[in-house]
Amino acid sequence: MNPIDDLPDDNVALYYRVKADQSFLECAWELFHLVRDAQERFPNRRRYLHLDIDGHRNEEGGYDFDMLELQSKFLTEFLMSYLAEARGPLAVLKNPRPQDNAIPEALTIFDQPPEKGNPRSRN
Repeated sequence: MNPIDDLPDDNVALYYRVKADQSFLECAWELFHLVRDAQERFPNRRRYLHLDIDGHRNEEGGYDFDMLELQSKFLTEFLMSYLAEARGPLAVLKNPRPQDNAIPEALTIFDQPPEKGNPRSRN
């Protein structure tokens, strides 16, 4: 049984499945709008996200750079502020603070400059 099924009625369960052909930017944008839409439809209810990822594996069997960044940076450093909990392939994250319900109107993502060791680097 999925623990998210046991949520009290006053909470919101969100589910997102990353398809093998989706990019980081597409997933980040869709996740952001999923959380934003939940706030609009169910104002101030605690939000619980379940994230699944199809494919996106590297040669060693781990997640590719995009999905590692989606889980380790975008989810943990940005989106978690607007959730009570998130369950994904790498971890179960619980927000230690009350979730923020003042979700921004828009999402802006800045690409980091290329650097040595960065798989996206052109150096």
